[in-house]
Amino acid sequence: MTELFAEYRDISVTDPLRQGDVLEAVDPSASKWQRHLVVITADCDFAHDKHRGRVTCVPLLTAPDYLLEMQIPRIRERFMAKVVGALRKTLPADNGANISDERLRAWPCETDPSEIITALGLDGRDADTAKAALDSIRLISQPTGTLDEAVELVVASYLAAPSAPKRENVVRQITEALKGSYSHPPGDALFLSAVAPKHHLGYFVYLRHLEQVWQPAIATGPTRSAVSYRRISRLQDRYIHALVQRFALVFMSIGLPTEYEEIRDLHAEFLGETYK
Repeated sequence: MTELFAEYRDISVTDPLRQGDVLEAVDPSASKWQRHLVVITADCDFAHDKHRGRVTCVPLLTAPDYLLEMQIPRIRERFMAKVVGALRKTLPADNGANISDERLRAWPCETDPSEIITALGLDGRDADTAKAALDSIRLISQPTGTLDEAVELVVASYLAAPSAPKRENVVRQITEALKGSYSHPPGDALFLSAVAPKHHLGYFVYLRHLEQVWQPAIATGPTRSAVSYRRISRLQDRYIHALVQRFALVFMSIGLPTEYEEIRDLHAEFLGETYK
């Protein structure tokens, strides 16, 4: 991949710690949430010691880690709802209504699908549809450790489901959903192609997870002191400003109570009835 373009810039060891600095954990076994961080403490707070030595940061996740953590669950959830709906249509009317969606999701992970079909008294086409749905739910519920494993399991789940589409269509649908995170990232994330020398594999800054690091534990240059992080670069101003703006927007949003939303929707419904 070309290194002509990068969202970071090199800095001198004499430059003080500032907003937009990229930190790397000294411990190679640090979790993905702590491996690489971006400083968001304001420069004026550093200058006037308003932060009291506590440096606020947000994590830089590798693209595969971000997609596995944030986007794969959404893809799974949408598909799971569809498959559970197909399974529910096969349930006997006398006792099917008593089985919750949560139970339908968990049941095939605990019991063999053939036993579930027997317990429900299904046969014929309903049994075939239920078997496919149960197998699909069982597959998509399996834990995965990497993005590649997760994508393969989602594809397998799609192909095992009732009325399964062709594999190429499934793969296209999933990859298009993942690609959307790059071109249209959600408001709580920002994609960066490169964050430091030898770190050009693609990253997402995730703005809802905060980490605080004690400033003396951050090395801005060579040192013999015991530290937890070393600074490896600084983002260019444009990307620092974009990141901080998104961070502010994430936490400026004020949630309103359910009662308010219900009354609001009632007013909207009333308007709809007015013009029938």
